[in-house]
Amino acid sequence: MSSVSDVLGLVVEVRPLQAHFRIPYNSLLLDSYPFPPRTTAIGMLAGAMGLSEEGFRRLLRELKYGVIVQDPGARVEETAAIFKSVNSPLYPITKVLFHRPHYRMFFAGDEKLIERAYDSLLDPVFTPYVGDSESLLYPAKGDWARLVEVEEGSESTLRSIIPAEEYAKGARFLVIRRNNLTPREYRVPMDFTYSGKDRRAVYQRVIAFAGGFVELANPVSVLLFDGEPVFVF
Repeated sequence: MSSVSDVLGLVVEVRPLQAHFRIPYNSLLLDSYPFPPRTTAIGMLAGAMGLSEEGFRRLLRELKYGVIVQDPGARVEETAAIFKSVNSPLYPITKVLFHRPHYRMFFAGDEKLIERAYDSLLDPVFTPYVGDSESLLYPAKGDWARLVEVEEGSESTLRSIIPAEEYAKGARFLVIRRNNLTPREYRVPMDFTYSGKDRRAVYQRVIAFAGGFVELANPVSVLLFDGEPVFVF
């Protein structure tokens, strides 16, 4: 275990009334990831800091991110019929939401940048959202945003989301809570590539779970946020 010089950690613990992180594969089913993807979480910081698109791109390059789903919340579906014109059929669209989830998000980066992000969350330029425009940020507790020391480490037992390739090498899930999510693979946006005004998401496959621990067959490199081992992307 070793300390990381000039790197600081930020832990953000939220419990929104509802959360939706769209999985972009179907226009009639607005499905949701059960956790904030990297691009969403860093976008939340960028908005609080009042950054432009270029500033958001810079944050994506400079910050590391990991997340623990403390509580997945209750999965809820909303269905609405979309009216286009009198002669057009009605299109029912179903949106998946998570009611009262609880997330612990972990950010690591340059000390001054992390301190600025922390200050901006407490006094944001723009209202922070955890997901879409209906998913307002609600603090989970009094000290919901904290600056912490960061150390490098190696760990095989984790509560944070992990890469799918590490899970595939061998793992088991140990349940400790009644409200849990068994490990499932998701293809998640981690970054963007840009061409003119267009941007395309860069995806990575991860394993998400909640309400327990995953024991990996082999230890992986992690960052320890005040002692909490977290795999960061």
